[in-house]
Amino acid sequence: MGGLAAIAIAALGFFRGSSLEASIHPAPAPQWITVDRPRPAFQLPVPELAKFGTDYSILRRDADGARKDVLTWGKPDGRGPYVLFEIYRAGREGESFIDAPSEIAARILSFDVTDDVKPAGRIESKFGPVPLVDFAIAGHGGARRCLGFARPFAMPSMQIAGWYCSAGDEVVDRATLACMLDRLTILSAGGDSSVDDLFARAEVRRTFCGQRNPILAATPERAEPARPLRTIRLRERIELR
Repeated sequence: MGGLAAIAIAALGFFRGSSLEASIHPAPAPQWITVDRPRPAFQLPVPELAKFGTDYSILRRDADGARKDVLTWGKPDGRGPYVLFEIYRAGREGESFIDAPSEIAARILSFDVTDDVKPAGRIESKFGPVPLVDFAIAGHGGARRCLGFARPFAMPSMQIAGWYCSAGDEVVDRATLACMLDRLTILSAGGDSSVDDLFARAEVRRTFCGQRNPILAATPERAEPARPLRTIRLRERIELR
């Protein structure tokens, strides 16, 4: 009996020690794995930024099947603009996305932040209203101003987030960021019909950035045709008289 009691006490001490060890050193968070030779699921044509270099990467989290498609232009310490778009699809268990300032702050921890993230209103897009944040990071030759954004969705459980950093301390034009969101389209959702449906509904609300380029952004039929420049000048002259 005494021997059994000793074994029970020892076992209890072991499990208590294991619980204490787990509380002090919790299990590591699931790791993101970069996919080799990624096949793009989304496209965002921005020919005006092509000269600064572009990249498309995919990260997966095997623990729950979550996925990030990350599109970038330029570099954080480069001479030109630095732009990042992240399409984050939650895993099987789903995820609760937080407010835009917190989402962006968590993504720029590795940067030399010269001005903290703060709310900056919102813009309208084909995905609906998009919350904005303002911040600044150290760049080539000084601080660069950035305009960040984060737009979560309930169905599917997904978030589009990122930022546009100017080459210097000039303020980022909100219309530029809205236009990039307008151009973001899907190539393949990998069988996820809810993602296809989201982009299909968004495409109906697309404004096409006011462009008339039939390749990048064809003008929708419902849009009011642009008035000839000559007509505008004629009206101006009449008003002056």
